[in-house]
Amino acid sequence: MSRNTTRIARLTGLAYLGIIATGIFAEVAVRMALVVDGDAAETTANIAASAGLFRLGILADVAMVGFDVAVAVGLLALLQHVHRPLAQLAAALRLIQAAVISGNLMNMAQAVQLATGGGSADALGAGAPGLVLSSMEVHALTYDLGLVFFGLSCLVLGWLLRRSGSVPALLAIGVSVAGVVYLVGSFAALCVPAWSAALDPAYGVAFLAELAFAAWLVAKGMAPRTTPSEAQVVASGA
Repeated sequence: MSRNTTRIARLTGLAYLGIIATGIFAEVAVRMALVVDGDAAETTANIAASAGLFRLGILADVAMVGFDVAVAVGLLALLQHVHRPLAQLAAALRLIQAAVISGNLMNMAQAVQLATGGGSADALGAGAPGLVLSSMEVHALTYDLGLVFFGLSCLVLGWLLRRSGSVPALLAIGVSVAGVVYLVGSFAALCVPAWSAALDPAYGVAFLAELAFAAWLVAKGMAPRTTPSEAQVVASGA
């Protein structure tokens, strides 16, 4: 594995860890902590009381999108030798997800504006809390829509990793399983919301698979599999 490949792999892994860190912060420390399902008044009060934290969550999502773009470019560089069209497809699907998440941040921006009395909240009066909760509900659904593209990207990426032999087979399979989890979970949230809670534990599997893959990139990099003919050339010193 060349120094350049090692460097790209490690930077890609660090960016992937950045996605995980910023994504968990925005989702768990901000949205899950402040948004109360079905309770517009409490959600609005929570966001108003923690507006700084809420805006920090928006910035975390912005950072996550930046990391996502870096990972898309890095994985394309690392895997295009395996199957260029599919490597490009995996990158494109990840970038579509990043674009959806970027546009979706407008819903969070609107929610904090209304909750803190900005924008048109004065004119809306008692109706503002309902719009705050509605904005966050639309945000959640749109986020799941973005994860559909991410799930597809993971399926393609898992195939590329398995074909390349550059990481342990278990990691490649884990990335593919993560893709299935995101696809099933997102379609459930969009089409059969009643199933969402039952599927939540599966996201733990996806989290562990992504974390393990990111950590492997940082620690080990990605060494392209050497074919028998290539091995003979190296051994002969040619």
